[in-house]
Amino acid sequence: MGFFDFLSLKTTDEKLTEKLVNFVYNSIQSEKGVRVEDAICLISTIVAERCIEVTNEFSINEHEFEPGSAVFSEKINELLVGEIAVEKWTELPEECVFARIKSKINSHFDNSSFPSLTGIFENYAKNVGKTEWGNLNLSIPEDNKPFLLPLRVGYETRKFIDNNINIENNEKTLQIAISAIGKILIETKMALDSSIALVMTFEIINGMSKTATMTDKKMAELET
Repeated sequence: MGFFDFLSLKTTDEKLTEKLVNFVYNSIQSEKGVRVEDAICLISTIVAERCIEVTNEFSINEHEFEPGSAVFSEKINELLVGEIAVEKWTELPEECVFARIKSKINSHFDNSSFPSLTGIFENYAKNVGKTEWGNLNLSIPEDNKPFLLPLRVGYETRKFIDNNINIENNEKTLQIAISAIGKILIETKMALDSSIALVMTFEIINGMSKTATMTDKKMAELET
């Protein structure tokens, strides 16, 4: 690959990242502006669905699971945090999703703002089957809970991602989503307490990547 080919690819990645960021903001734009919690919910759900695609545990578009049900996966855990459970963010393998997100925002967020890694997984596990259908029980203040239902926004944004962002392969699309979530977290940092923003980000990614997605078939059944 020549130097100019490399620059062209980099530019394409940057353009796709910007397109995804703008899509997130435009999707939740209201007369009052953009609610940061909803922006984080939307992009975190997109990242989660792309994690499912990369592991290929099941198709996000066609499967036999009940949408909204828990689908535990060792492959997802490995993709998110690596093969071995660790307690410190500095111990995460650099190729895992959580570490890749952290590397995008390290210069803007103090280490003290990042949630407990074990806490993220424990909160999800203890609330399986106890939450509203299609939602997650996030360990953040009630006033900061997203207005959006993650299961629904995953379904409603999927077509845009497939048609406009997923133009090469699933791993590349996940990388674009990781870049976009980093950009959104940095751009909205002054509007929301950092610890709340990061707890929400990583709990939604973990929870929704282990949740059976909404499908066209199930949506058609619900609408009849």
